[in-house]
Amino acid sequence: MSNFGDLPFGEIPEPLKYVRQFHSTTLSNGVRVCSERVPGQKASIGVYIGSGSRNETLATTGVSYLTNKMALRGTNNKSKTDLAESLEAMGARYTSKADREYNSYNLSVLKGDATKAVGLLGDMICNPAHNDAELEMVKNEVAMEHEDNHNRYVETTMENVHFNSYREHMMGQPTKGDRD
Repeated sequence: MSNFGDLPFGEIPEPLKYVRQFHSTTLSNGVRVCSERVPGQKASIGVYIGSGSRNETLATTGVSYLTNKMALRGTNNKSKTDLAESLEAMGARYTSKADREYNSYNLSVLKGDATKAVGLLGDMICNPAHNDAELEMVKNEVAMEHEDNHNRYVETTMENVHFNSYREHMMGQPTKGDRD
């Protein structure tokens, strides 16, 4: 078969199937935890929340992006400085992304620090500090990013393609709160 578009709905071609062993558990609160053993000393912990821009309305456009950027601004248990020091003490690499489908928060740490990393990410997601001053700082950062849009050709082009393809649906709305 040369055209995989001819496959019956839901069938995945053999070369594309995910075949690595992993363990999946659903907690009593509905949170699904997936884990996989990999060789080496590094552990990667990620939280993926189905709260991307497609779940926003025109009135709430940009909330998922702002929420994502606020994650490092402190929790009810740790100040912004304490949070940064905790990450630094573990030698953690933090990444996050606000996308159309999901917001993701990830930490890469040494395996010995995996438990601490899970606790830290859990605190960041479940106990965010809602500090008005920090929110205003994040809004200013986002405004500066918008001012720089004309220099990000690939990203701006793709945003325009999505907007024109899905004009009447939230999938066509910008992912970074480009509209207020």
